[in-house]
Amino acid sequence: MSLNRVIGRDNKIPWHLPEDFKWFKKLTTGHFVLMGRKTFESLGRPLPNRTNIVVTRKPLRLARDPQFKATVGQARVGHWQARFGRPYQLGFERLSERDVWLVRDPRKLADAFEKARPSRQLFVIGGAQIYEQLLPRCTDLYLSVVQREVEGDACFPELEDDWYLHDTPLRTPDFEVQHYRRMDLSTVTRALRRADAGEGK
Repeated sequence: MSLNRVIGRDNKIPWHLPEDFKWFKKLTTGHFVLMGRKTFESLGRPLPNRTNIVVTRKPLRLARDPQFKATVGQARVGHWQARFGRPYQLGFERLSERDVWLVRDPRKLADAFEKARPSRQLFVIGGAQIYEQLLPRCTDLYLSVVQREVEGDACFPELEDDWYLHDTPLRTPDFEVQHYRRMDLSTVTRALRRADAGEGK
């Protein structure tokens, strides 16, 4: 996001930062990347060597759309519902070069992911509405902060008080990557003990 929290303009990223793309690729390759349909369309193609999970209100219709099929190929539609008396879901351990899943409800996908506990991680990569829905369920946040203000029509949501800055794994003159973690009760307790110890000195 920019300094004024902008993340997009006209369904495009309003900056070009090759180092940020390299960081993002290194972080997410081999894992799941979950995004809204507009974000997926802005990419122009599935991200390679990742499972691309696309949230859309009409997954079956999109999977059958000729233009979509010409660009993406065969997409898989997941429902995560009981089928023939057995729990049914897409294979979380399966990874192909350009895998695309279409899902209707990202919260059901998150439920299934938490239940399956696969070895690969799930990264939520936009847009604004998807962030608002799923950020409360995330444990970590890697936020690229562009060191300028820009105009745009999509913004990153405000962070609640239960996030803290863990480290800054990448700094450049144009942007820095801030790694936040969700603060759990044990973290709060440790912080309070450190504060008490400091006050006692």
